[in-house]
Amino acid sequence: MEILTPKQEAVYRFIETYIEENHRPPSLREIGGHLGLSVGTVQDQVEAIRRKGFLTKDPTLARGLHLPMAAMQIPILGRVHAGSLHAAIENVEGHLPVGADLAPSKHFALKIKGDSMIEAGILEGDMVIVRAQSTAENGDVVVARVEDEATVKTLRRREGRTFLEPANPAYKRIEGPFDLVGVVVEVRRHYRT
Repeated sequence: MEILTPKQEAVYRFIETYIEENHRPPSLREIGGHLGLSVGTVQDQVEAIRRKGFLTKDPTLARGLHLPMAAMQIPILGRVHAGSLHAAIENVEGHLPVGADLAPSKHFALKIKGDSMIEAGILEGDMVIVRAQSTAENGDVVVARVEDEATVKTLRRREGRTFLEPANPAYKRIEGPFDLVGVVVEVRRHYRT
């Protein structure tokens, strides 16, 4: 798949979010109104996005835009440490294809660096898919920010205290304060031959 230009990315993200929230595609006029573009410019941008494979269009329908399964992607925001804390990297490194059950506007991926979560089955080099949210249940595997650093750990609440627990006895738990960035909903691993 080709890369979208910044304007195409803005149009695509609006279409994607609109479909997620309204369960139908937006009209060209709605896209233009939201982004401050003429209908003609929107038509040109939508056609370019379609040619690049990120959209399909049913010419028999006024609202005939669809997101093909291959276009359902979430951003890979860099690496997060499952080990001692290191500075969080939030630069988009690429995109990861996902199924229709994961809303691209609410999910992102991070590549794991470190071994503090090995007993939870999260290994260095794995890709975790995270649902962005600021709350989590006791026992959820989360991405948390401690000051300007991010880490993956299990959220634990005991005796009125909240902390982040590693899944490797070589590491110590982290007590607050910290901010939850999201909950890990999937782990992907690529095997090499």
